[in-house]
Amino acid sequence: MSVAYLRCCSRIILFITVLFLILIDVSGNAQPANNTSANTKNREVALVDEKDISAPHIRVGEKLTYNIKLGWVSIGKRTDHVIEKMPFNGQQAYKVRSEARTSSLAKVYSFRNLQYTYLNVDGLNPIHFRNQLKDRKYTAKVGIDFRDDEAEYQKISQLNPKSKEKTEKETLEIPTGTQDELSMIYLLRRKQLVPGTTYFFPLISKGKVLKVRLQVKRGETMKVKGLGRIRTLVVQTSEGSRLWLTDDRRHIPVRIEAEMKIGKIRANLSNIEHIR
Repeated sequence: MSVAYLRCCSRIILFITVLFLILIDVSGNAQPANNTSANTKNREVALVDEKDISAPHIRVGEKLTYNIKLGWVSIGKRTDHVIEKMPFNGQQAYKVRSEARTSSLAKVYSFRNLQYTYLNVDGLNPIHFRNQLKDRKYTAKVGIDFRDDEAEYQKISQLNPKSKEKTEKETLEIPTGTQDELSMIYLLRRKQLVPGTTYFFPLISKGKVLKVRLQVKRGETMKVKGLGRIRTLVVQTSEGSRLWLTDDRRHIPVRIEAEMKIGKIRANLSNIEHIR
């Protein structure tokens, strides 16, 4: 395999990591967020205003593992783990960890992405986010502290161990319901999603507050390891990338799919631990 191909595969792992970024308009058309009110003209609904699912859908110990494939080739894994409930910045919070890394490719092209989000127990809103990325010699660390109407963003990156560190800091004005790249999954999981509705929510990514749009449709019944045959909902972007959630109170992400120039990318849920 060429280094260029392996580099592309590492980008795919990152792509899945941050949607899990398939929920952002990957063509670069995501717009700055300036409000979270419903847009009746375009029939858009602020996701934060949608009703919460009444039953709890997150528990300490929950672990979801995804196998990531390019075509039929397995190129990596992603694992999301609710580690513990703990006090954080004066609030009770769930500590959630997500890790994505290359599989057998790691011997030739090492890639690892590690994320943490701290969600307050009452509303599962983000309090703090950390992201650590290692792509061969390149490293980056991102931290975000959320407050009522602003967020402190910091990124420290280094091209290689011998190069000088670059530090970026921003104080961002944020609308109600602003998410980070990991908490957004739990926002989707806690809300009642109505098929035929287009939702939007603000997201901090790369030091900017973006407005993410997605449409909910009814999905097919599929067989999922550990769950059996389940009905699904499909969350779709304007680019056609799709996320399948179980059509029940848990809204477990079971599949992610996107078309890229080099082929179809798919992440399937392959292992489940401690799901209600």
